Amino acid sequence: MADIAAEAKMSVGVIYRYFANKEAIVEAIVANDLAEMRAKFAEWDATPDERLMDVLLETMEYAIAHKYDPDNAALALEVLAEAARNPRVAAIVQAADIEERELGRGLCRRLNPGLGDPALMDARGEIIGMIFDGMMIRAISNPNMDRKALLVGLRQVMQVLFTMPACIPGQIR
Repeated sequence: MADIAAEAKMSVGVIYRYFANKEAIVEAIVANDLAEMRAKFAEWDATPDERLMDVLLETMEYAIAHKYDPDNAALALEVLAEAARNPRVAAIVQAADIEERELGRGLCRRLNPGLGDPALMDARGEIIGMIFDGMMIRAISNPNMDRKALLVGLRQVMQVLFTMPACIPGQIR
């Protein structure tokens, strides 16, 4: 709360004039993140299929700037820590995650229509989520990482995850 108050240039008491409780503050933070995410997905939805992968890969620079930022990471990790302790905050975070996964499924279907298996599609979406959520931890643990090198590697991994054809169960490619 002290960090939020400092960023808002308000006292903690003033913040609570605008928000009923901690859950309401978290809900506003999550709602803001969801609005940004919906805008990105709307941008991708408006992109023709033949340009979608290129546009998505161009977006990785924004993703690194946002997710690998120590200040953004610290706030997101605080929200997740509160979700681990508070069932009401957990419900807010989980509802946002459900929406994000559903938007991601549509994007995966467009980029790899032959993937077919919904479980495999969901697993790839979960791996992508792990990568981006993991960036927040790495932003705190290794804030001086070469961002240009990170961007090159991230684009390569995303291209593989979005376009790799489905594997036959038990077969590794």
